[in-house]
Amino acid sequence: PMNKEKTKVVLLAGGKGTRIREETDITPKPMIKVGKIPVIEHIMNRYIKFGLNNFLICTGYKSEVINNYFANYSTTKDFSLNTGNNVVTPLSKLPDFNLEVIFTGNETETGGRIYKIRDRIEEDTFIVSYGDCLANVDLDKLMNFHKNKNKIATITVTKLHSRFGFVELDEDSLVNSFREKEKEKQLYSIGFMVFNKKIFDYLDNNVTLEKEPFTNLVKDEEIVAFEHEGFFEPMDTYREYLKLNKLWDSGNAPWE
Repeated sequence: PMNKEKTKVVLLAGGKGTRIREETDITPKPMIKVGKIPVIEHIMNRYIKFGLNNFLICTGYKSEVINNYFANYSTTKDFSLNTGNNVVTPLSKLPDFNLEVIFTGNETETGGRIYKIRDRIEEDTFIVSYGDCLANVDLDKLMNFHKNKNKIATITVTKLHSRFGFVELDEDSLVNSFREKEKEKQLYSIGFMVFNKKIFDYLDNNVTLEKEPFTNLVKDEEIVAFEHEGFFEPMDTYREYLKLNKLWDSGNAPWE
């Protein structure tokens, strides 16, 4: 059985930042704020809600931004000070969590980042998430699904609707068909992955998780997909940045 207290949640936060707001403001994507809180902290809060509070953040690009934020974590929160008895009280109850931040290289691919922290995984099972995707995945259901399927890897997938439709043309540029993507059942992997330690046999220092390792797991029939039907949004574009902040400001954030 999975021991929630000890299960590690590995967050991939090393990728190159995208120029989401303006040319000068280059931040690693996980540190872009929704409300006053970086995306990565929103993701951590989701896990904490399900009793998973042992985190390992794999950093790379602009690692110092992530290091500084968590090193000064208590001072970035609102607090009140009573000088009579020198008590500093955080105004918001900070959730309890354990955190290790490990620099896994500036150019390392996703699989390499996970491989580099293999010595820090004690339990048979651990979780991996992208540090820049918000979703209201039911983590209890995901973990039970993984346990019941008894495979090396479980990925979470969702049907993504697109604002674009498919257009098919014939050789004279006549449109043969036009269909909206929603009608298609397009499943996309969104992270929220549960791995058995045997995953390390499929990884090395340089490999991209989503390429050879996943292809080989497919060949070995060792990868299953958990379908998520709720909210999902990556922080990839300025448009998504605005959308996520608008949702947060409305007081109705689906990933809460």
